[in-house]
Amino acid sequence: MTYHLRLLSILVLTIISVDIFAQGNDFEQLSKTPKDTSVNFPLDYKISRPRLEYGNWDRDFDVYYSFLTPTIRKTQAALSYTENGVVSTITPNSIIPHAQLDTTTMVDDPKKFIGTWRMIKFRSIRYNDSVYLPTKTYYRLSDILLDDKSNDEAFAVITDNNFKLYVKEIGKKDFKKVSSGKYRIENRRFILKYKLAKAGGGVSQIGIDERGYLILNYPSVIENVKKGEYFSYYAVIEQYIFEKVSER
Repeated sequence: MTYHLRLLSILVLTIISVDIFAQGNDFEQLSKTPKDTSVNFPLDYKISRPRLEYGNWDRDFDVYYSFLTPTIRKTQAALSYTENGVVSTITPNSIIPHAQLDTTTMVDDPKKFIGTWRMIKFRSIRYNDSVYLPTKTYYRLSDILLDDKSNDEAFAVITDNNFKLYVKEIGKKDFKKVSSGKYRIENRRFILKYKLAKAGGGVSQIGIDERGYLILNYPSVIENVKKGEYFSYYAVIEQYIFEKVSER
C-alpha cells in the first residue's frame, strides 16, 4: 500500500471514529432525559387480527396478502417438519403473521421516517390463534409478554437511504451499533433492510401512529397443522416503539 493510500485509509477511519464518538455523546445526552412512562401501550397495541368466526378468519387473513410486493416475497424462507402427524412450519422472518400491524399506521411519505428516534418500548410478545376443524371453532389465547427490555437505551438513526440502530444495555457503559444497512419502504407498510442483495434482507412491519410514535414489528411465525383436526398459529413479534427526538 502506498503512502497516500495509507494516509487516506487513516483519514477515513478517523472520520468514522469521530462520527461514532459524536453520535455516542449525543445519545448519552439524549438518554439523560427520563422516558415518558405515562403513555400506555397494551400488548395488542396497533395489532390487527382476523375475526374469530369460521370463514371470516380466512377472508380477513387473505386481505394481508394484498399488501405484499414481489420484492419482499423473495425474502421469505421457511422450514417444515412432521412429527406424530403434526406438520410444523417455521418462518423466522415472516411478512404475513396472523397478528399484523394495523393499517392505520401506514405512511404515504417515507420522509416522515427520517430522523433520530429514541426507543421507549422494546418487547417480545406471543399471539396465538387456533381452529378446531370438526366443530369449526376458533380460539384466541391471551397475549403473552415473553420479554421486555424497555429499560435499555436504543436509538434508531434513519436517513433517506440508511438505517442504523444503536443500543446500550443496562449496566453497559457505551452504545453499540447493532444494525446498519440500506433500507427500502415497501407499500407504505414494510421496511426491507439489506446490505447488498434485497432478496437476502430482513423485513419488518413499520408504521407511525396518530401520536407520532414509530412502531417497528419484527415477526416470526410457527404454524402447526394436524390434517382434519386443527390449525394453530403462533406469531412472536419483537416490537420496538420509538419517539422522534431529532429531525436529522
